[in-house]
Amino acid sequence: MWLENIKIAFRSILSNKMRSLLTMLGIIIGISSVIAIVSIGDSMKGVMDDIYKGIGKNRAVLYVGNVDDFRSTDFFYLDDIELLKERFGDKIEYLGINENLRSDVTIKKNTVKLRMACVDYGYDSVQEVKMLYGRMINKNDVDRKSRVIVLEQNAAVKMFGKENATGMTVRVKIDNSMEDLLVVGVYKEEKSPVLSLLQGQDEYEDSFVPYTMAFSSAYGFYSLDVFVAEKYSVEQSGDEILNFIANLKNRNPENYIFYTVEEDQAQVDSIVGGMSIAVACIAAISLLVGGIGIMNIMLVSVTERTREIGIKKALGARTKDVLFQFLIESATLSAIGGIAGTAFGIGLVMIGGSFISIPIVVNPVSVVAAVVFAMVIGIFFGYYPARKAAKADPIEALRYE
Repeated sequence: MWLENIKIAFRSILSNKMRSLLTMLGIIIGISSVIAIVSIGDSMKGVMDDIYKGIGKNRAVLYVGNVDDFRSTDFFYLDDIELLKERFGDKIEYLGINENLRSDVTIKKNTVKLRMACVDYGYDSVQEVKMLYGRMINKNDVDRKSRVIVLEQNAAVKMFGKENATGMTVRVKIDNSMEDLLVVGVYKEEKSPVLSLLQGQDEYEDSFVPYTMAFSSAYGFYSLDVFVAEKYSVEQSGDEILNFIANLKNRNPENYIFYTVEEDQAQVDSIVGGMSIAVACIAAISLLVGGIGIMNIMLVSVTERTREIGIKKALGARTKDVLFQFLIESATLSAIGGIAGTAFGIGLVMIGGSFISIPIVVNPVSVVAAVVFAMVIGIFFGYYPARKAAKADPIEALRYE
């Protein structure tokens, strides 16, 4: 019985191809929009997860918060960093200043804008640094305040016309004085296309220098970079660090902020998820338009087949048989539109993803849900026409011309 009704539904759809296609168009547009938006949201979430994974989920920034009677001693100094390392040696995997220096470097009439990240030794143990030549900043460099620098690949090529710039000298301006830095290594920075797109055009080239070389003990810092050891809770360690630094500075823990990457990621995920849901809901309105189109065409179909309905009922067809026939027809129409819309939506996202080079995530659950929802739309909006057909008087239907 079900199979026979489905065959009748397909015959009815194929007998009016253009009309059926136009009827399904609303469902196709609605489903493809929802699938595309949900897939884009899932893909962006996956990209952001990769970005935050690269940043380090056990990472946090410790910085000075709102203080009414601000004092210069509220800043972090080199001695404070050493005290924090001693106190939390087992819990802190890496602790350094969150500071960059900038300088124009001119070599053979070629000027390059250079950004120098001031790091401690061991930075490459918590952040991936792909070395091409030479080495990264080590303990001796930090302890001896060595005038050394590790250049990013592009910086080396722009300055010296070659990647392997180890042994070369870079003259930079630090604290209003010129310093000659020895290049001890060259690394390659690998950014995802999406991260590069979000950051936009950057005129500065990157590098690393020992933080002790760049700053004296009298210089205070607004924020510190903290990597908590993986076996410890970032949140709990943050509370302990806040209490320690507040006691050290004779302040309250509320005067300092320990902001974790996990908190930042949660906010970004919430924003992306909220935007995806909002836009998907707007796109779903077209499904209602498609449903109204199905109701309209089914009413036309019932009117056209009034005599057919009368003959079936005269031959013994029950009211529920006629009702099921037209419900299955409207559900089939919606399901075909749902499948076509799903394929179109996935194809659209795949093409868009190839242009910006991001991995596309298509959730199978959302695909199945989209097709099922399309069928529900068809049944819901097809019920009234189907009920009208089922309630038709067979004698009046046989007289219909």
